[in-house]
Amino acid sequence: MLSNIQKTIAQLEQSKRIRILYACESGSRAWGIPSPDSDYDVRFIYVHQLDWYLSLCNRKDTITVKDDESDLDMTGWDLRKTLQLIKKSNAAPLEWINSPIVYHEAPGFLRRFQNVADTCISPNALNYHYLSMARKFYDKCNGEESVKLKTWFYALRTALNARWIAEKETMPPTVFKETLSLIDPTLKKEILALIALKGTKNESFVFEKEASLLNLIEASIDLAEQHKSSLPGSKVNMHEMDKFFQRMIPKPNKNDYSRAKKSKSFTV
Repeated sequence: MLSNIQKTIAQLEQSKRIRILYACESGSRAWGIPSPDSDYDVRFIYVHQLDWYLSLCNRKDTITVKDDESDLDMTGWDLRKTLQLIKKSNAAPLEWINSPIVYHEAPGFLRRFQNVADTCISPNALNYHYLSMARKFYDKCNGEESVKLKTWFYALRTALNARWIAEKETMPPTVFKETLSLIDPTLKKEILALIALKGTKNESFVFEKEASLLNLIEASIDLAEQHKSSLPGSKVNMHEMDKFFQRMIPKPNKNDYSRAKKSKSFTV
């Protein structure tokens, strides 16, 4: 799959006239809780040539590639779109840059990007995001006798992420197991056994309602709810974000610039 992903990255760069700065795994594989039939959810950040950003037209700032035969699902965001979302402490790109599975990185990009992203992390905004998702998945788990095991992990992950933010005021780990440091060893052992089970069952596998897990999710939601009003916001440095964005845009070829100067269309 790695060679397929890297081949697709190279094809996109050529066909779309873009430079892919970063590509990683997201979803259950990045979280360390995949099923045997889990898709490869690849997310990438790319940048266009300078002239693309100088147009007055509204242009599409996402790219999607889906191959059902190989279970490959790739989605990319233009760098400007990504930074605009990072500025709002959007959880998705913040998770991407902490993914343990990286398929591609332009030299030096991730380090610089993380420096920018660090100023944008808002515990308040992230808590709201994970808390709202945790409530939604908790309702699904609590409302039916049996639910897909996949849904249980969505509920556990988002609830523990919200709890992590409430207790530590930092971005929660992308790898799910790392958030288990927050909970009782007995519950941790139970969840580790579920992770092992998930690794042997397809995503359609149904798991019976478990009171201990429901109680953990509910308690984590309650704790995050109690702290949400006291969590700090971000300290965005727009000047540094602009500098980073401008640095990442490929500069025009000097030969192209020289030819443009000789063209009548260059005069103003």
